[in-house]
Amino acid sequence: MTAHTWWPTDAATEFLAPSIVRAGRGASAQAPAVLAEHLGIREGAVLVAVDDIVARAGLTQPLVNALESAGYEVAIEGGFGSEPTAEVIDAVAARARGVDAVAVIGIGGGSVLDTSKIIALLIRNEGDAAGWIGAVTPPNGIAPLLLMPTTSGTGSEATRIAMVTVGGAKRASSSPLYIPRAVILDPDLVASLPGPVVASTGMDALAHAVEALMSSQRSPLAAHHALRAIELLVSDLEAAAAGDPGARARCLWASHLAGQALNAGVVVGHSLAYCLAYELPMPHGTSCALALPYCLAYNSSLDTDIAASIASALTAGRTTDLREAAQDVFQLAERLGLPVTLDQAGIPAGTERAIAERCVTEYPRPTNPVPLEIGALETLVQAMRTGDLDAAFAAVAVTR
Repeated sequence: MTAHTWWPTDAATEFLAPSIVRAGRGASAQAPAVLAEHLGIREGAVLVAVDDIVARAGLTQPLVNALESAGYEVAIEGGFGSEPTAEVIDAVAARARGVDAVAVIGIGGGSVLDTSKIIALLIRNEGDAAGWIGAVTPPNGIAPLLLMPTTSGTGSEATRIAMVTVGGAKRASSSPLYIPRAVILDPDLVASLPGPVVASTGMDALAHAVEALMSSQRSPLAAHHALRAIELLVSDLEAAAAGDPGARARCLWASHLAGQALNAGVVVGHSLAYCLAYELPMPHGTSCALALPYCLAYNSSLDTDIAASIASALTAGRTTDLREAAQDVFQLAERLGLPVTLDQAGIPAGTERAIAERCVTEYPRPTNPVPLEIGALETLVQAMRTGDLDAAFAAVAVTR
């Protein structure tokens, strides 16, 4: 393609990203230098929020040893679980205030990194986690953040969003201040991940990149990063899930690039993913993988240049047809061993209408290129029941 008429060079856009990304095998041990050189933190107590599984595997020890050797006081907090609640976060934030923490380091998957963001906010501001939902502007800013992902999927180390469970439902807190000033990407932290975790989180990253390209708020930099992330994931995700260390390192970078692109906003695919998980809890990346082909179907009327670019990236240049690209995504998820139909995922029959309604009422997406409509979404979700992509594309075309 040469026109690139969808590239929004004349529109008012914004691109948000960390100030410093230090990367390389063993880079987690360089945290003291990053704190001192880039965050101006040379002494005091540092709160380290850790994923329990990562800690038990010994992956946090190089970080802790390096911090203690550099003279920092280290307060380690874990026990967040896969869906951290506001109450758990509040308790950790209170202990962080108690030790006068001057910075927060998060090392783990998306839940721990999101939690670290909210803790950094609560260290400096009044209130509790449940009181900071939606778009927030903390008057006292947030404590300096250094985030280190241990999965190749969420991209949380680069995003303005922090998810927290309030009253049993996942809610988003959003602020540009959540984007950390410093990130460390250490391939050693993803080298020992189980293959199914790599598969699921990698599909999450793929969804981030594709949805960012569809977003009405995309910027030229978001588009650039998203396309590169798709290219890496399409070529390397299967090898990464099979254990190839080089492929895992590239998927870590792809996840980070997709996370930066994600600040343009996700679209209907993530709404569907959250609503599927509401009906039957499952890993977020798994629900994103299930929803992504149908996200392509629902938005198949978007700008032709964007559609062609997305399709070309997803199929490694084989085609510019979005329907064929959706089939490739479907088959990739299938090869990775992820469910590709509602029946395979165990989503109860008869929930299609409720899923569609919840998408519109609880997870509206103003950045989606077309409005979210309950009727069209219900038809789409019905097609997801058996994995009928032809029906999905045809039904959406009829409803438009």
